[in-house]
Amino acid sequence: MKTVAARGEGIDEVVEALEKHRAWMEEHGVLTERRLARASQEIETIAVTALRRRIGDLHGDRRLSALAERIVAGELDPYRAADSLVEGVTEG
Repeated sequence: MKTVAARGEGIDEVVEALEKHRAWMEEHGVLTERRLARASQEIETIAVTALRRRIGDLHGDRRLSALAERIVAGELDPYRAADSLVEGVTEG
């Protein structure tokens, strides 16, 4: 489809094609799917940012130091320590 915006050629055809494509996407649920994916991503980003901020607030906190000490002593593995930290952060 050839268009020349400076001369206004083909603009109506482009608009019509875009409208048809949008209608097809709506009919087949593609727009809803994309909106759901975008909303899910936004929620995840906000939640991860909030968790990072809370975990960052723990820098120098005794809970973090205690978990690190338990890992070094062989009493706890890093994955369980991280789970414990996340639980503590999400409860508070």
